[in-house]
Amino acid sequence: MKTLKNIGWYSLAFLSFIMVYSFIQGVGLEAMKMGAPEYVAVPIYVLLAGIFTFVTYKWYKTGTVTIEKTALNKYIWLPALVWALVIVAQFFLPNDPSVNQQTAEQLTHSQPLFSFFMIVVFAPLTEELTFRGMLARYVFPQQDNVKQTALFLLVSSIIFALVHFPGTPLQFLVYASLGFSMGLAYISKGGLAYSISLHALNNLIGFLMILML
Repeated sequence: MKTLKNIGWYSLAFLSFIMVYSFIQGVGLEAMKMGAPEYVAVPIYVLLAGIFTFVTYKWYKTGTVTIEKTALNKYIWLPALVWALVIVAQFFLPNDPSVNQQTAEQLTHSQPLFSFFMIVVFAPLTEELTFRGMLARYVFPQQDNVKQTALFLLVSSIIFALVHFPGTPLQFLVYASLGFSMGLAYISKGGLAYSISLHALNNLIGFLMILML
């Protein structure tokens, strides 16, 4: 019964990300479509997104997560290594951007300042809170063996991949692998700082590559 209740709470957190945060993004984008300059739309977006992030973080901190040391989180360098391998591997894959990637490219070229805050700042914060932090907080709070931790990594990676709308199995694999590296970062430190930093670095590199191409 408690498990079902916790899944329900996580579903609420997930839906708040999908609906509330998406609405906040839409407010900023719609304001610019209606002719509002970036120096007006961006502060509004940053304020609303900042409030959402703060409230979600305080919600996350109302509980505790216990993660025992296992082979999966023994080495602090492992998440960065997995992430680097995924990045390098993408250079050898067919150039077949997902819908999410195409949207990011279009927005970055048309609204670079807004895109920077959305992609590099708030995407790492909100996504890591939702797909790692809140998932661990409610569904996997007691990771006292390698099986529990492995299941957490699997579920968080799948959710992360699906939310980015992969159109092919290969796109799904890329997003899931990135999610796996960030999940490793979360469990290696037992908190969000490492996974958010790795996520932000990943998105910053992508953002800069879009601008330069």
